[in-house]
Amino acid sequence: MEQENVLEQNLIEQLTHGESQWTLRDDIKNEDDLWNNFFKILSRSNKDVLKDVPLTDNEKAIIKSKIIHPTFYKSAEWLAGVNGEVRLQIQRDNTQLGTADFIVINNNNIAGGNSVYEVVHQIQFHKRREIDRNRRGDVTLLINGLPMIHIELKNRAHSPKEAFNQIQKYIDEQMFNGIFSTLQFFVVTNGSYTQYIAAGQQLKEKFLTTWVDKENKPVQNYLEFAKDVLSIPAAHNMVANYIALDSTQRSIIVLRPYQIHAIQAIFDASYGKDNKDQPYSGFVWHTTGSGKTLTSYKVAHNLLKIPSIQKTIFLIDRNDLDTQTTQAFETYAQNDSIDVEGTENSYSLARKLVSSDKRVIVTTRQKMQALFKRIAQDQEQKRLYRKLKDVKLAFIVDECHRAVSPDQKNEIDAFFTKNPPLWYGFTGTPIFAENAREAKGNNARTTEQQYGKCLHKYTIKDAIRDKAVLGFQVEEESNVSEDADESDTDARNKEYASLSHMKAVVKRILNNSYRKLGIYNKDNRGYTYDAIFTTSSIKQAQKYYRIFRDVINDKDPDIKIPNRIKKVLPDFPKIAITYSIGENGDGDEANQNEMKQSLEDYNKMFNTHYSMAELGAYNTNVNDRLARKKDEFKPRSQQLDIVIVVDRLLTGFDAPCLSTLFLDRAPMPYKDLIQAFSRTNRIFDRDKRYGQIVTYQYPKKYKESINGALMLYTEGSEKQALAPTWDESILQFNNAAKKIIKYQGDQGIPITEAPLDDQKRFLKEYQDFDKSLGAIKTYNEFNNIDLEKDYDLDPMFIEDTRATYEVVKEKVREATGKDKPATEDDDQFDPDYELENTGRQEINYAYIVQLIQAYIPSDDKENNKRTKAEVKEIDDYIENLGKNNKSLADIVNNLWFQIKFDPEKFRNKQVNELLQNMIDDAREDLIKKFADENGLNIDNLKFVIRHYDPNEVDHQQTGINALLSFKVFSEFRKTHPDMNMLQWKKKVRLGLNKFYQDQISPLENKD
Repeated sequence: MEQENVLEQNLIEQLTHGESQWTLRDDIKNEDDLWNNFFKILSRSNKDVLKDVPLTDNEKAIIKSKIIHPTFYKSAEWLAGVNGEVRLQIQRDNTQLGTADFIVINNNNIAGGNSVYEVVHQIQFHKRREIDRNRRGDVTLLINGLPMIHIELKNRAHSPKEAFNQIQKYIDEQMFNGIFSTLQFFVVTNGSYTQYIAAGQQLKEKFLTTWVDKENKPVQNYLEFAKDVLSIPAAHNMVANYIALDSTQRSIIVLRPYQIHAIQAIFDASYGKDNKDQPYSGFVWHTTGSGKTLTSYKVAHNLLKIPSIQKTIFLIDRNDLDTQTTQAFETYAQNDSIDVEGTENSYSLARKLVSSDKRVIVTTRQKMQALFKRIAQDQEQKRLYRKLKDVKLAFIVDECHRAVSPDQKNEIDAFFTKNPPLWYGFTGTPIFAENAREAKGNNARTTEQQYGKCLHKYTIKDAIRDKAVLGFQVEEESNVSEDADESDTDARNKEYASLSHMKAVVKRILNNSYRKLGIYNKDNRGYTYDAIFTTSSIKQAQKYYRIFRDVINDKDPDIKIPNRIKKVLPDFPKIAITYSIGENGDGDEANQNEMKQSLEDYNKMFNTHYSMAELGAYNTNVNDRLARKKDEFKPRSQQLDIVIVVDRLLTGFDAPCLSTLFLDRAPMPYKDLIQAFSRTNRIFDRDKRYGQIVTYQYPKKYKESINGALMLYTEGSEKQALAPTWDESILQFNNAAKKIIKYQGDQGIPITEAPLDDQKRFLKEYQDFDKSLGAIKTYNEFNNIDLEKDYDLDPMFIEDTRATYEVVKEKVREATGKDKPATEDDDQFDPDYELENTGRQEINYAYIVQLIQAYIPSDDKENNKRTKAEVKEIDDYIENLGKNNKSLADIVNNLWFQIKFDPEKFRNKQVNELLQNMIDDAREDLIKKFADENGLNIDNLKFVIRHYDPNEVDHQQTGINALLSFKVFSEFRKTHPDMNMLQWKKKVRLGLNKFYQDQISPLENKD
């Protein structure tokens, strides 16, 4: 088996192979060498700026201070540059030389100009704290001397997750501070399995991405990955063109491979590649939830680099999404050189289209249509409109099958005949021949006929395989007889419109929410999910809102909120409603009156002040509150549980925390069905396994429609998109439970002492049991299961078996971890598997940090005031944390007290860094105290603590002999003459174990 150093050498050979690739710099050994190398490159590339006067030490120190940032995100903001150039200005020490404006990296000269590409390995990190170990990084890629990509390798006997955990450990230990703060993404590999992830202070495993080729085939071998992603110019393009900054989440996003392939395909089409240099249009089929908005933003960004294109228009179809999409674009564009402009009206749109600057414009097709009406009617602006005809445009169309109809596209094309625009459509649900539009003269009936050929494809099955989205768990429920004739729509619709049906649906939604919205697991996770409830009409939506309101106010004698929910969430459910309202049409006045009451309820619930004149702002607020992306909507007091809609939010709305779609309406067309379902299947956390779908009408028709829609949009792989049924899941659990029951009562040899093969079998069986138990807990039918009565699985046995699992796993790891390569064999246990059903009530530490961070003022946020309820929520979470980890909770509470007392003192600070420093200080004090009490050398004690293994026997701990040497004891005995050396050693060994387990380990355990 290849050792890590062999893998490392092979990787370096691949990176340095060929012309204009990476240059190996074996002479660079540490961070000082890195800085010296950077300044040589900077000086060489900016000779004219330096004017033959070398940088002084003071000037270098100033440059260092401008390059080093507290977070990777802050570095990325700087590295975004302006017009493709990353610059840095300083005032020269010699004032006669004035200000020096250095080009640090020129992204317009990828693989050319002054770009320098170097690879270093085994760099000695500076120790940030005395207690830290000496650390070396595996492989780092430098662009113009700055670290951009870091690669950690393990051999094939280990999982790449170990490399991932190692990187997070380096981040926690602040190894990637200093010059390494410019890193943009990480790569982890064990040779056989390779993934990449954007740099961040708290990495999330769910964002690890496997590279796929243009045909969506995974590229997992590390050398193949290096060839596709890390070669030049690919690697420089990754950091220069395929990274986006989310200014709301303050995080770096590295695009997924399918996004990159789509962007490249559109870029090639716009240049006329393989088409005799004649640009052509087309569409991208990327499944809903795979990040089309970000992809389209990058497309808009890239198209403006083409000299012949003057404006890029991002076209959408709904006024209420105009603001949402503009905000999404502005989130990405805040640190970009491209301006994103919304449009207030058609006249404003015309002015922006003919302006000389190159910009991305976000507008709706309604405003485009209004523009053409203005052109026909306004005789005073003929010059403006003649000028408009000369503009060369590229249209990017969100949900292209519905945003622009064939008639509307024909109208736009007819106006711009002098310079026919390019059209690039994005859709997760294309229109094919199987679901084509009705024939209408020569109009296009399919997406391809309207836009051109499919330029890139990434379907639901691809996304589920790559863990980019979740599959769906569908439950068809009904309040009518199973024998009811669904073809008799009049009879069924009458039943579905009845008050008895609607009350039954509300009752079921409340009961379903316990599991669908994750309320049952709130004490473990710290938060719940939310849901959308869609109905067939505005009138029906209003009726449902009134029923929910009566239930909430305890005015409905037939429906009560389940006690098990009230115990966990006393304020559940928090409901809102949103729908389109006209001015003077039939029923508009009644709708307005209903909405006025809904606004009053909403304002009272969240202390807002929306009126009928501010419906647009209200809708935006509902969107944001349901999405929970902004810090202000993280606290429970500011969250919604269920939003009632007709058609709003069923397309184009992105909320990873949304887990469930309740439907009380007839089945929709295939494309609309998949669009609606896809609001629920965003990746969020490890507990969110599927997008949850619950239907309350036409169960047989829904089953047929869902199967048909999935067959069409997975290209015949519909089973891959659906979760197992309850019957299938409970069968798996039954089989798994039988295998676990046999370990009850320790019959025969205890499994902890059994042969190695038996122990491996036990690990596999317990993992299967744990997975299947976690799966059935998501179904409503689990409410009728009693594990102790039905399966003889009492909580104590499950907890004891879990503890046994941990012991056996460690024994197997010690016995085989260094000898046997990782495998995907279904008969083998997964060494990286994390148990889902631990039986412990642990509040999520990361969630507490997130809530406290929202309280800290920053230059990026206008208002950080929190209500008493929100403050109490954090207090309660810290109290809950203290039940399991008092040491850590005390430190968190100390910081929280200081922040509440004086928030401004902590402006722009990162809570995780503040806490880590306090944890480090506390650990240092504890170690010093233990050393003083036992007469130990503090440096030797720190060494033992760094290498301490609680599973190892006391006298075999690394460094224990040096710690308990005769020389050390001789000094101790001067003040403790009554103790001999044997007693002293025994006291220290026993005390050390307790000290580590009770005081040091809790400070490091933040899971």
